[in-house]
Amino acid sequence: MYRKDSIIIEEWLKRSDKALLVTGARQIGKTWLIREEIAKSGYCKFEVNFIDQPDLVDYLNVKMSANEFLVKLKMIMPEDCKPQETVVFFDEIQKCPEIVTKIKFLVEEGSFKYVMSGSLLGVELKGITSVPVGYLTVLRMYPMDFEEFMIANQVSVATLDMLEEKWKASAPVIPLLASKSSNVFRLFSSDIGLLTSAYPAETKMELINKNGEVNNGAHFENVIAQQLTANGFTPYFCKKKNIGEMDFAIEMNGKVVPIEVKSGKAYRSHKALDHFMKVADYHLEKAYVFSVGNVEVDGVITYLPIYMCYLLKEKRIGQMIVDLDMTGL
Repeated sequence: MYRKDSIIIEEWLKRSDKALLVTGARQIGKTWLIREEIAKSGYCKFEVNFIDQPDLVDYLNVKMSANEFLVKLKMIMPEDCKPQETVVFFDEIQKCPEIVTKIKFLVEEGSFKYVMSGSLLGVELKGITSVPVGYLTVLRMYPMDFEEFMIANQVSVATLDMLEEKWKASAPVIPLLASKSSNVFRLFSSDIGLLTSAYPAETKMELINKNGEVNNGAHFENVIAQQLTANGFTPYFCKKKNIGEMDFAIEMNGKVVPIEVKSGKAYRSHKALDHFMKVADYHLEKAYVFSVGNVEVDGVITYLPIYMCYLLKEKRIGQMIVDLDMTGL
């Protein structure tokens, strides 16, 4: 199964001398991906799961010197786990946070490579932020995005390329952070599946059966918020008196880009967005509306199917440099 983060873990296994922490919501494939990449790498794997093996929490999560910790760790490792050839995988690390404090020593000692995985769902991974940057790489994983879903379901390369070309053909008061309000916010689930699971059983069945009378607005907005975050954006929303509410606003390629999300058939009706686009002081050059409709362009507004949100990405720095006009310098 294809996951984009496999490339990051593969590169870490090949070239990094730091420890790796993979974090994110529960049940998004962290453990599976780590196991898969270690198996492909040729390294021997020694895995400890602190939920499945609670006795090892008592064994390792105690105050001791880093050297004593390494001795105790080697005592429970099988003989085929040789130094320089073994990756030690600590899963559900939030149950044994004492290990995190030993990372600097373990990395410097150099006998093994270390990867940790932990869930942020209702659990504090205490001490993570205090670990020296030079000794730990943190990878934040997200649930499978739509592009990964298509690849996992054998959508052809030709189809993916076609979508990419469609996107390029319709391609669209910073900084937003400066005007951010710390006490006004909207909450979204980190995984659309978790949101759905919170619904009553009857509603779940209506969604599965694609009942057109069910309001999918919350689902659609959560999908967009989840995908924007996975693509590296920080989604904001904006509400102005006498103008209305903007579902999302992101900074992309140095511009503020408004995003409207529509779950119904009347997706071309968006008075608030129209009002925002007319405010000269906002310098809004283009906007996107994601909906159940197809690809359309009407002036500065581009309409796209909701699944095409995965293509909304920042330009790579290298490409931005190439595009610089240096005439006259």
